[in-house]
Amino acid sequence: MADKMLFRVDCDGEDLWNLYLNTIPSEINPVFREKRVFDCRTCHNFFRHAANMVAIDENTYELTTLFDCEPHDDMKGVFKALREHIKMHEIVDVFIGTQYYTIGYEFDRVQLEDGSIIRFPHFYIDLPRKHFGNEIDVAEARTNRTVLESSSNEISLEAIDTVLELIAANSLYRGTEWEGILEEFKKHLIKVKSVDEKDLNRFYWIQSIKLGPIISRIKNKSIGALLVDISSGMPLDAAVEKYEKITASTNYKRPKPIFTKAMLEKAEKKIDELGFTDSLPRRFAVMEDLSVRDVLFANRDVTPQLQDSESMFDRLREFTKNMAKNFDRAQDIPVNDFIENILPNAQEVELYLNYDLESNFVSLIAPINKDAPSMFKWDNLFSWAYKNNIADSMMKQRVKAMGGDVNVDLRFSIQWNDHYEWDKNDLDAHCTEPDGHEIYYEDKESKRTGGWLDVDIIDPKKDKPAVENIRYKDKSKMIPGDYKFRVHQYTYRGGDRGFKAEIEFNGRIYNFKYPFKLRHKEYIDVATVNLDENGNFTIKSHLKEQVSNISEWGVNYNTFIPVSLICFSPNHWGDNAVGNKHLFFMLKDCVNEDRVNPWFNEFLTEKLMEHKKVMEALGSVAKVEESPNQLSGVGFSLTKRKKVTLKVKTENIKRVFNVVI
Repeated sequence: MADKMLFRVDCDGEDLWNLYLNTIPSEINPVFREKRVFDCRTCHNFFRHAANMVAIDENTYELTTLFDCEPHDDMKGVFKALREHIKMHEIVDVFIGTQYYTIGYEFDRVQLEDGSIIRFPHFYIDLPRKHFGNEIDVAEARTNRTVLESSSNEISLEAIDTVLELIAANSLYRGTEWEGILEEFKKHLIKVKSVDEKDLNRFYWIQSIKLGPIISRIKNKSIGALLVDISSGMPLDAAVEKYEKITASTNYKRPKPIFTKAMLEKAEKKIDELGFTDSLPRRFAVMEDLSVRDVLFANRDVTPQLQDSESMFDRLREFTKNMAKNFDRAQDIPVNDFIENILPNAQEVELYLNYDLESNFVSLIAPINKDAPSMFKWDNLFSWAYKNNIADSMMKQRVKAMGGDVNVDLRFSIQWNDHYEWDKNDLDAHCTEPDGHEIYYEDKESKRTGGWLDVDIIDPKKDKPAVENIRYKDKSKMIPGDYKFRVHQYTYRGGDRGFKAEIEFNGRIYNFKYPFKLRHKEYIDVATVNLDENGNFTIKSHLKEQVSNISEWGVNYNTFIPVSLICFSPNHWGDNAVGNKHLFFMLKDCVNEDRVNPWFNEFLTEKLMEHKKVMEALGSVAKVEESPNQLSGVGFSLTKRKKVTLKVKTENIKRVFNVVI
């Protein structure tokens, strides 16, 4: 027994002692002095401490007791009664010696009145050191066994396989630390299935000792909570997000989307079943892909390339006799009026590429296989992708995420540390108000104007863009006059890429870039915003001369760019009316320089939604093939207020419009 793991069964040592005494034949147990021969204190103590000790056979789960040995013939019946009684009971604890390495005594000698000596043997065992411990060890062993059973009941093999796949794909934060442990627990779960229900208690006791506390208590670990959540049916992305909230640092970014091999195989089967296999390969759209029916405007130079283009000139001629005239200055015009009343007469359109359009760059995406079925919610094969896959200011979103208020009348935000190199510089946003008061890190709030520096970054974190934000909530509280916004290099720490800035008022964002090194303690003037007595804002840039040569996707800012084509987003072509409508201005010589998602889950037909994690992953890794003369430019969601300046040439006149979207 000493070579095996030792346990206790749930029968009391006192009961075993009484059974022992009552089963011994009376003829060999006469009264000696005041008590029967076998009724001794030493053996009594042994029974109380060790008689319910058992060992377990790891293959058959049979118990071995101290009374399974071959006793003297007179004691065979006694030992049989003891072992049968013990084996009727179940294991309730480990056996750990807590006081002495020897339990009991080997023998005593008693001298009789005539001087002779009688030798009295006792029950005793020498306990090997590996079975020795303390009460804490007993309690921990009991907990290990209990939690192992509950872990085994609450965690499925499928959940373990799923998490192991995520770890192999490097899609789980610090997952590799758990890989070996999960492999061992998986072997344990497989073994559980082969154990007869009547043997499970003994099996769990053995396993809890063999596996140790970390694996036995896996349910109580962060990885165990993830396994339990997946096993209970929680969506995989939600379970992983919950796990990462516990374990991941605030700067952690998931390296890969969450999906497993099984999910991939199921999605692949469904895609093939729906006939969408040929719909997956994508490329940048070109003019020849579009039908004239889907276009609001096309420059004369590119009109012949459009499908069904013969009707385009007829359509233009219908409006030549009704051309607008005598427009001698720029005017604001709602987008619907522009489309209905101005665009039909246009022969050429140019778009002024202001910095506030930085996040509006967009590309149309077409299928490589034109005969493939549409896998989108609309009936055509086209999709679109904005720069960085968004259609709103990233800086504004980051300010909001940091707790800054962006729903204000006037906002000045700056951003840096948004390149691959870690820019540790401490930049500060400043605003000098009309009365000379300055808002900055040491005086963040103006009681008089309501101006407030509500986001202040001192130590930029690696791989996390830093932002600061000065905002004026209510312009009625502001003092009329000039508000001068600038950036201060408070501490130079090696970053040489400058900064970006945004000024927003009246629903329009003005973007600025300063891509040069700021010296220690240097100030850079960005712009001055004037508030007149009537509550009107105007802006004067101080950076235009310094950054006039900056371009995006091959087109220059601060200049008019020819528009090749104007259209709505594909989800509103023809009879389609699915989701938000976007308006696209495709620019001449505009070439997307970024990696583009060929689709997004919100585009896909409901038939694919059960496989959305795999489709999201495919969309993030699939390549959009290059196309000559691709259709890229700037786009606008009609649900978000924006203003774009357009120069329109008709038959006889050029006019400039500020189109309010």
